[in-house]
Amino acid sequence: MNTTHIQHSPWLTGQLVLCALAVVAQLYLPIPILSALATEFGMQQAEAGYALTAFSVPYAFGFLVFGPLSDHIGRRRVMTYGLVVLSVSSLLLQLATTPVVFLTLRALQGFAAAAFPPIALAYLAERGTPRQRAWGVSWMSTAFLMAGLLGQMYSAFATPLVGFSNALIPLCVVYLCTAAWLWRGLASDAHVTPAGQPSGLASIFPALRDVVGDPSLRRVYGPALVLLLCFVAFYLGLDARMGVILQQSGFNQFAVRLVALPGFLAPLAVAALIPRFGPHRMAGTGLTVATVGLVLAALTAVAGKPMLVLAASLLFATGIGITVPSLIARVARSAPQHCRGMAIAFYTFTLFIGASLGPWVAGRSSNLTAGTFFGMLAALMALAAAISWSPPPAVLSKNNG
Repeated sequence: MNTTHIQHSPWLTGQLVLCALAVVAQLYLPIPILSALATEFGMQQAEAGYALTAFSVPYAFGFLVFGPLSDHIGRRRVMTYGLVVLSVSSLLLQLATTPVVFLTLRALQGFAAAAFPPIALAYLAERGTPRQRAWGVSWMSTAFLMAGLLGQMYSAFATPLVGFSNALIPLCVVYLCTAAWLWRGLASDAHVTPAGQPSGLASIFPALRDVVGDPSLRRVYGPALVLLLCFVAFYLGLDARMGVILQQSGFNQFAVRLVALPGFLAPLAVAALIPRFGPHRMAGTGLTVATVGLVLAALTAVAGKPMLVLAASLLFATGIGITVPSLIARVARSAPQHCRGMAIAFYTFTLFIGASLGPWVAGRSSNLTAGTFFGMLAALMALAAAISWSPPPAVLSKNNG
């Protein structure tokens, strides 16, 4: 069944975007409050960092489960059940009194949360007019990027006032309201299992083989792996190498990140540009802009100009903001209907694996100067841009013929 002409309410799109912000924020909530978590749940300070790992690992691998599952039982159904389980596991944290219970519930949160982001992307990418699809994906991409900043700010504000568990209650309200809205439309959630295709969880490996084996999609997944790796590593490197200097100039960690806020809004401009220039050209442009931002950061760091490094970070963040929705649009356009959920889920998985590698890259490069470190990231981003700009397989075959 062709779903690209099925209309959907702009109110539902808004609700999905708000919910995406609340879901993805769960990943970042513990970062500024690790000491408070250690106190609240009776953990050692070093153990509090496991609140991130316990969530992130099930979160990453959950993408690969729920993506193909949504191809066969419907997008709305997977999102609805996932949001309900996420709400229940979040509310049960009220009863957690030991580190084991707390971390177990965080793992359940992570796995349940994986049922929403890639499925919501697939849902919006295949419904409505081309303009509606472009705007839906762009707003969703903006929510994903903003969650990292707003999630940390919300947690730092709310946790000292009410505690971590109580701070999750407003988020659960968003989850349950969205689940109720999705539940109302389950009957119209069309899904078709192609003849001869395995269904349910048995479809994971065939679908994964199909998307990884597609040359067009591989030109998306390679840059996606580098994208958030460089993003996370950049800010960790900036904090470690120039944090003291920036604080002396009046820029704490949150202020440093707020400089990049306009760049996080770039996906909204992409919605208007993709129909005209196409996702392939927009993705290449975004990666090129990000590369230029990193090159300028390296040069200004060598020159000892921290304020210019922050200006370069805005250009870098803008490139990231352009690239994320453009790569999603490339996946949605290239992936076959029967494995589109898996294709977008694997894209999200690749993004997150890259983000997980960011701290490792930053740690292993701690002996490098700021200029050298940013230059190394610029080289990685330039490689991603070259992969993205490379002609699709059909064009290569035509030229060779």
